[in-house]
Amino acid sequence: MDTVYLTALEAANYTGLSGSYLAKLRMGTAPQVGPKYLRFGQRAIRYRRDDLDHWMASKLCGGAEISRGRG
Repeated sequence: MDTVYLTALEAANYTGLSGSYLAKLRMGTAPQVGPKYLRFGQRAIRYRRDDLDHWMASKLCGGAEISRGRG
């Protein structure tokens, strides 16, 4: 499978987050760690779609199964 690279705007649309929030995550001014990204020069930012998927999966909360013991 080929690696898919997204611009910051495309990554924002893909994740449903705002571009400004992704920028805050990149700058380290947000309260959490953002997805991995690549920087080319001063302004060109790219995200690998796989990295976005892994980052979003790491944010999964809730839905814990209740274990039922026998006895």
